[in-house]
Amino acid sequence: MVAIRLLQMLLAAVLLSGCTFFFDVQDSVQADPQPDSRQLRVIINEIQRITQSMKQVGASEVSNVGPNEAQSGPERWTVCSRANFGNEIRYFTFFLKGEAVANWRPAVINDKCEARNFAPLEQR
Repeated sequence: MVAIRLLQMLLAAVLLSGCTFFFDVQDSVQADPQPDSRQLRVIINEIQRITQSMKQVGASEVSNVGPNEAQSGPERWTVCSRANFGNEIRYFTFFLKGEAVANWRPAVINDKCEARNFAPLEQR
C-alpha cells in the first residue's frame, strides 16, 4: 500500500516536472528589461525587413513595446505590427529578446494587438 502510494506520487512528480523544461530555465531566471531607444531602432528595422518580405503587403505600422500578454513564450516583451493585405488588415506579434526579434507569428486575441497604439514604420 505504501509502495503504491509512493509510486503514484513519483509518477505525478515526473509528469508535472516535464513542463518545467518547455522553456529555457536560464532565460526565465534572468531579467529582461524593456528595450531602450537604440535597441528599439534595431528591432523596428528587423520588423520592417520581415514585413516587407511578405507577399502582397501594403503599408505597415508598428505598436509601442508591450508585455507578452498571451504568455506564449519565454520572451517578456512584444511589438505588434499591422499591415494591409489587399482589403484585409492583419496583425502580427513579434517577440523580443534584447535587441533582437526572437520569434514572430500572426497575432492571437490574447496578444491584445488591436488595443495598442500604432505608428507607421517610417515614423519610428
